[in-house]
Amino acid sequence: MNMSQYDEFKIMIDDYLKKYGKTANYSSCLHDTSYSDAENVYLYENSRRDIEVINMDQIAQEPYRRVRFPESNKTEDSIATNDAFVISSDNKWYFIEFKNQKLNKTKDSVSKKAYGNWFMMLDIIYEMKNTNYMTSFQYNNPIEFARKNVILILVVSEDKNPNDAKRIHDCILAGEKYVPAFLEKLQKYIYHDVFLHTPATLEQYFVKKFSVK
Repeated sequence: MNMSQYDEFKIMIDDYLKKYGKTANYSSCLHDTSYSDAENVYLYENSRRDIEVINMDQIAQEPYRRVRFPESNKTEDSIATNDAFVISSDNKWYFIEFKNQKLNKTKDSVSKKAYGNWFMMLDIIYEMKNTNYMTSFQYNNPIEFARKNVILILVVSEDKNPNDAKRIHDCILAGEKYVPAFLEKLQKYIYHDVFLHTPATLEQYFVKKFSVK
């Protein structure tokens, strides 16, 4: 049986960590990665259908920082990353970011994480290139690969964004997509596509249709 791209990626990460004598408890789920430290709440409730994801912070905030910045003892020195990452059965790469705040306050953080996360990922992928785990990755043109395969999903609080939440839902029902300007700009520069969701629409239109195998 052929190994999924998601499994290839996890094996590559394990070997990267082993190479430097590091460990990371990166296997997670949407509920756990949606935790907001500032408010001590989970944006994606544990009653919702869930999927396995990679917790990007678990890689960036300890092992990756220690490899690239060994003299640092501060978590805040870590490169900015999205909350979760997963690869679907049709080899689309999804970065998922949860924000328990007003949409108009997320722009700077989301933009910073977009570039930081992709840089970290490419750094690891190219360092581990000789292992040949990522058999379908476009090593000769990672920018083109991202524009063909990498997708960002921003999930915002419905309670804190009632008007945006209604617009998200209404657009989906109309067969359209509501994307604020700052996300559209990120799509132009980095991604194949971008989506804005609430926890409810993420579950209904992404999680319930998602497959990694």
